[in-house]
Amino acid sequence: LLSRLSCFSRCRGSMWSSEPDHARDWGIVDQGSRLLGKMQGYVQGHTPLETQRVCTDCLFIPLFVAAVLGFFLCISQAVEKGSFQRLTSLPDFEGNLCGTNGQGPYLYFCREQGIGLDLQHQICLEQCPVDSSSQIFCRGTGTTQMSYPTHSLAGMICMPTTSDLASDIKHVFNNNPFVKTLFDAMEVTYDWEQLVVAAVVASVLSYFYIFCISLCANCLVWLCLLALVAIPTCLGLVYVYMSASPEIVVPNSIPGTITTGDTQNDLSFGLALCGIGILLACVAVCKARTIKLALTSIEEAADCIRQMPVLSIQPWISSAVTLLVFIPGVIGFLMLNMSGDLPKQVDLTSGQPVYSGDPLVAISLIYYLVIFVWILELLHAISQFVVMFTAQVWYFRMKGRDDSFWSQFSGYDMLYGYLYAVTYHLGSLLYGSFLCTLFRVLRMLAAMLVRASEETGNPVATCFLKCFTCCLACAEKLVRSVTSLSYCDVAMNSTTYCEGAEHAFRLVQRNGGALVAVEGLAMVFSFVGIGVVSASTAATCWMMSNTFDRYSNPMSNHYVPDKQMLMFLHALIGAAIAIPFMHLFDSICDAIVYCNAAVSFQLPSSWGSSGGLFGWFSGH
Repeated sequence: LLSRLSCFSRCRGSMWSSEPDHARDWGIVDQGSRLLGKMQGYVQGHTPLETQRVCTDCLFIPLFVAAVLGFFLCISQAVEKGSFQRLTSLPDFEGNLCGTNGQGPYLYFCREQGIGLDLQHQICLEQCPVDSSSQIFCRGTGTTQMSYPTHSLAGMICMPTTSDLASDIKHVFNNNPFVKTLFDAMEVTYDWEQLVVAAVVASVLSYFYIFCISLCANCLVWLCLLALVAIPTCLGLVYVYMSASPEIVVPNSIPGTITTGDTQNDLSFGLALCGIGILLACVAVCKARTIKLALTSIEEAADCIRQMPVLSIQPWISSAVTLLVFIPGVIGFLMLNMSGDLPKQVDLTSGQPVYSGDPLVAISLIYYLVIFVWILELLHAISQFVVMFTAQVWYFRMKGRDDSFWSQFSGYDMLYGYLYAVTYHLGSLLYGSFLCTLFRVLRMLAAMLVRASEETGNPVATCFLKCFTCCLACAEKLVRSVTSLSYCDVAMNSTTYCEGAEHAFRLVQRNGGALVAVEGLAMVFSFVGIGVVSASTAATCWMMSNTFDRYSNPMSNHYVPDKQMLMFLHALIGAAIAIPFMHLFDSICDAIVYCNAAVSFQLPSSWGSSGGLFGWFSGH
């Protein structure tokens, strides 16, 4: 019966869409869905909206719930033993946290014998002195001293206005990793205005980039390839020129901001960038024919974005939800990290952590990190599933049509994607996101071990760990590719994660070259897009910090002295906001490749006698 039914569906599959009443009367559609089971998406005219769905990989749902409960236990431990005030304040020399128990919010260093600062006996003040007319009682020496001019910096410290005294405090911060990290974070986040500007600029540029892709994908492919060659080469020439003419490297200038601080390092870095540019140019020339063949799928992905403007909302939704989870998660991680005991005597010059930890805190931090990354990966998986689901709906309904998609498409179709993701296929998405989390966390831990081995000066361990980290990065890339294709099949056929991965790979194995080419071009689009948005955001905020007196005046509360760190943070914000927009295009390209492979799929003539469609897919 299966053989006869399958032959009928293969030879007369078009009747299922052109004569639905006859097929329904004969019971073929119902029998086909039951017998072909999880391969119902390969019936002609079928769309993901018509798939008969079942819950997949349900075992991962209770496991995830249990993991999240442990996650919240870690948060409760952080709240019980720590406090949010520890993230915004430093303690005095007696272990009293500034801003609590009647202490002032600002950390102040008394003078030592009238020539320098007593860096080991810091105190807390209600406000920072602006001149030398105030009298301050220094508990460390038990004397009353006259103040010196300071200004509030990052809302937590009274920074001297004179450069020699300020350099003493910065030296203390640089020698204590905990204090330096806390101070740098507060110094930048205290100036929230520039952070908001960076987020707005990055959002506008990311949306404009996706809009340009939808209009002229073919042209942008070659422009992106040109940018990949020109930008590293030109930037490398700039570094080479800076190494030959160090007089152009002046403070508060672009060369002074991007320099490594050493002419020899600038020369090495510049030559490396020029080499990368030349290498990319050779690759582009050699693979020009493959690139032209892959342009068809890229243009189809651009048509999908243009004809389905509702998809442009998805990155905003993804960014908003991720931000709502990411910020509290980072705060909880920092609070857990600072949940140790505060000693009775605090010496910031010792270079030791301010809060003492214990093995339980270390284990809790590792567990917290794994579950937190899993949650973020799940959010990305849901976003990826929705985009692929919607792109498949477009492909099987509107591909090749010139009329407006709004006549066939409703915003509710994308909502169906969210509904199916969090109900029927939450287990499969948890499965795929857990695998991605596992490799990402292992790679992060390996990178930490590499840094530790470099500090100990063990070249053998460093080489071994770097090779291991590289292998983990390759494995993570492979897992992400498998997961992406698996989500395509889950969206189309309501399969489990493993079944979807097997089906999808057997479909695209005949078009492996096209898949690699499209993936490569999509990666080029994403890489260039993230780079352009990140660099433009950093450049915009750099101009603001050097143009407006509100941000360039050292006496302003919004002044940030470390311009390099400020540009790095703004570039990081730009990249973080651009990534969801680039993932939108990547996911659509993956869905298009999968759909093209599914449409061109032809069953072998002898498949009915070897176990049917399931037998062919399982290799029997």
